[in-house]
This record gives sequence, C-alpha cells and structure tokens, in this order.
Amino acid sequence: MVYERFKGLQGKVLLGKLIGLLLFSLVFGYLIDKVVASVNGEPILESDVKMAELYYGMKDRKSILERLIEVNLIYQYMVSRGISIPDNKIDEILKDIARRNGLSVEELAKELKKYGLTLKDFKDFLRKDLIATVGLREYLLKQVSVTDVELELAKLKKGKVKVKKEIELLILPKEKGKELLNLLGSEVNLKGLSEKLGGAYQRLMVEKGELIKELDKQVWKAKKGELVFAEDDKNIYVVKILKTHTEVEGVDTEKLKEEILQKKLEEAYRKLLRELKENSVITIVER
Repeated sequence: MVYERFKGLQGKVLLGKLIGLLLFSLVFGYLIDKVVASVNGEPILESDVKMAELYYGMKDRKSILERLIEVNLIYQYMVSRGISIPDNKIDEILKDIARRNGLSVEELAKELKKYGLTLKDFKDFLRKDLIATVGLREYLLKQVSVTDVELELAKLKKGKVKVKKEIELLILPKEKGKELLNLLGSEVNLKGLSEKLGGAYQRLMVEKGELIKELDKQVWKAKKGELVFAEDDKNIYVVKILKTHTEVEGVDTEKLKEEILQKKLEEAYRKLLRELKENSVITIVER
C-alpha cells in the first residue's frame, strides 16, 4: 500500500505558529512533501532538500538546509526588487541541462520521478537558484567595481616593481660648454639647443644604472622638471626629467582585476546575507 510506504513521514510539523503537512499526489507515487524549514513564512520542503542533493551534489543534510535557507533569503530579496526570470527562459535552461546529460526532457522527467520529483519541482528550484546566483551577481555588479588605484596597489603587492624615468638627453662636445651656458635660460628647450649647438638629442625611458655613472646618480636624485648636468673627458650631458614611471612585471592585469572583483562581490554577498539573516524570521523544523 502506498500509504504504508510513507507512514514514517506523516505527522504534525511545527512551522512558527503554523502546523502543516503538504502532500504531493500519492496516487502517482510522488514524494510526500513535508515542511523542513521556513524563511519569512515561505516553506522549504523535503522535495527542495532532495532536489538540492541532486543538483548541488551535496550529501550532508545540514549543509543542504543551510544552502537552501541562503538561496531563499537572496531569492526573496531579489524578487522584492523586481528581478524575475520568464518561464520560457527556464524551459530553455532545463532543455540545455537535459541535453548536456544526454537526455531528452521526457527522459529527465522519468529520472526525476525515480526520486519522487517532477519537472515542476525542478523548474521552481532552478528559478530560485538562478535568481539567487546569476541574478544577484548582475545586481551586485552595478554596485561593485575595481578602481584604478585598487588595481595598481594590488599589482605592486603581487608583481616585480620596476621604476623608470622618462628623460630628455642632450649630448654636446665639451668645447660647446660656454655656448651652452650663454643659451641656458629659465625655459630650456633641449631639442632646440641641440639644433643650435650641433649636439645629439634623445628622448628616453631609462632604468637605474643605464646611464654613465655620474649622470645616472644625478638623474635618480632629481625630480620632475629639473635639469641635471654631468661630463666626461669628451662630452657634456644635460638631462631634463620629464616623468617617473612605475611598472609591474609578472602580473596578468585582467586576471588580477577579476580576482579583486570576485573578492569584492563575495564580501558584498556576505554582507547582504548577514543583514538579511538579522532581519528575517528563519525557522528550522527538524533538528
């Protein structure tokens, strides 16, 4: 007899101040559905637990129940903000899941029936899960972002830092020294001086140690906009500091940005979940 088979599941179940026992059609051999918990008065059923066990691949009943409570909290929050998924989209996703498992929708229905579940159970479960996961991510992405400053700081921590200076370099024969002094003014145009004095002009990006020793020493002491001078036996060197660049090697910028974003999304999720739990009525029937 069908009723004998499910005898152990029958009885009164406390749900806050409500007493209820929901039954699926025993005539068709479906699971007797009892309330195992509630979130703000909305029940979590035995069929939800069974579906979660199959869908998430989880075995520990306590962990499954905790997951379902979180999903229901987020689902209710998202629905209250007008987020929904149309039935035709759920149907498409269900067909895709069946296809990826080498099944037709009809065959999937037969597999679910082995566990006392229906396609409707699966669709309802999918809708809640997708809104609570994919929907929530899209919602949080509108509030969470990675700033350039955050990314640069993370790069400095993760990678090998190289500092370079962008400079203008004028090289003149030593005999041009007096002419150079006469032409130097408050606004120094090294390229113009090279044309007047017949010197060599270059605009360079240099690392520490790449210039001749005395010039290199002066360049790395100088600040943006300053002029530095050095000489050797043949030449006079004049350098104007244009800018200091900090580069980081060994870091995939896009990957790092995604890592930071994922961390911020997780933090936002945990914060939201904590607030929802604090302001919700959650009742667990079974212990």
